[in-house]
Amino acid sequence: PKPFDPEELQACLRDVLGHCRNDDAGDVREENDADSGGMRHGALLPRVLDLGRTQGLMFRIVNDLARHHDVEHICAAALGIAMDIVHADRGFVCLFDRVANRLIRIAHHDDAGDGSGMADAPMACSLADTPFSPLLLWGEEYLDGPPRESGHACWPGVMADNFLAIQLRLQGVAMGVLCVMGRMDAEAGVSEQDRNLLAMLINQLDTLLDNRAVHASLAASMKETLIALVRSLEARDRYTKDHSLRVGDMSALFARRLGLDEDHVELIRTGGRLHDIGKCGIPDAVLLKPGRYTDREFAIMKAHPGIGDAILRHMDALVRERQMVRHHHERMDGNGYPDRLKGEAIPLEARIVCVADAIDAMTTHRVYRMARPLSFCVEQLKRNSGTQFDSRVVEVALEAIELGEIKTQARDADEDAGLMPLSARAA
Repeated sequence: PKPFDPEELQACLRDVLGHCRNDDAGDVREENDADSGGMRHGALLPRVLDLGRTQGLMFRIVNDLARHHDVEHICAAALGIAMDIVHADRGFVCLFDRVANRLIRIAHHDDAGDGSGMADAPMACSLADTPFSPLLLWGEEYLDGPPRESGHACWPGVMADNFLAIQLRLQGVAMGVLCVMGRMDAEAGVSEQDRNLLAMLINQLDTLLDNRAVHASLAASMKETLIALVRSLEARDRYTKDHSLRVGDMSALFARRLGLDEDHVELIRTGGRLHDIGKCGIPDAVLLKPGRYTDREFAIMKAHPGIGDAILRHMDALVRERQMVRHHHERMDGNGYPDRLKGEAIPLEARIVCVADAIDAMTTHRVYRMARPLSFCVEQLKRNSGTQFDSRVVEVALEAIELGEIKTQARDADEDAGLMPLSARAA
């Protein structure tokens, strides 16, 4: 019974093995033979160990892969399990770009230690430079043998005495290859039991990749829907039309200048485009008022970051964008809203959007004033650096302004004030 007691388990094993030894000695017991099928001691222990190995691999297939959330780590985990199933020392996973007819390597393991590893190999290659056409074009599920039989290395610059390649599918379409190399018992082939384990692994991998693809598609669709909602909201007021798109693009520009990676930049672009989504919960009498707000009206308007946060609260795909929506009106000195966060407690992404939002607000027309020139904007950024705005973001914003990377409605006024891009000055 489970959970088992270790001592009880050992006693059972000693009893069974004892009966097998007695059988070997000629003490044949019919009851024992019925229970053990006449299994001898020499055959029993390997069977027990093999059963434990199989159960361990099955557990990893079912549980380990699902712990990962991105495609690269899911494929790397699957590759590690496949290598253990067939006792291989190297391997890789690649996806097939049908438009360009090329393969892109997204994960690899290399334990050979003989200088023939994958680390220095190209990340992409033509399908014609590999032996995998039968898998990706002809519908084969397995390729098993030495690479030289196909006339190609498994991957350009990577040689191996043997390989086993398995087709990966997504929604019924061949979309990649999992390849393992350097198998210890390649001459014996892959046992039926190991093929069943590999089939189970590939099915689990296909399911997870399919789910991730669907999830990514839904997340992208949801983001586009929300951005469209913000744009329709802003389109009702000609003074704020396309404000969020400009803030998103400007935020991405600042993020890139801060040295953030491209995925992070695109995250911030999306957050910038969604930063005012909470204004859909502000009454039109306040939102579209043609003039300055009273204190009461401003208090109502200040609720929009919290409303936006509530809209995104149950959308798992927008967790980090939600932080920008909620905190883009916080100040470095702690006098912002809604949570009066201070300094580094404010997410960096929100600090970036805060500066971009302020620049666009100052340099676009309002019903109660005309757009300010960038010269005025530069003065305000410098004056409020470290109090309202993050000084690092202000620094990159000033650089972008100086280089003419920010276009505004007040460009003519900027030129009249002598604040022109360096290229224009040189001309």
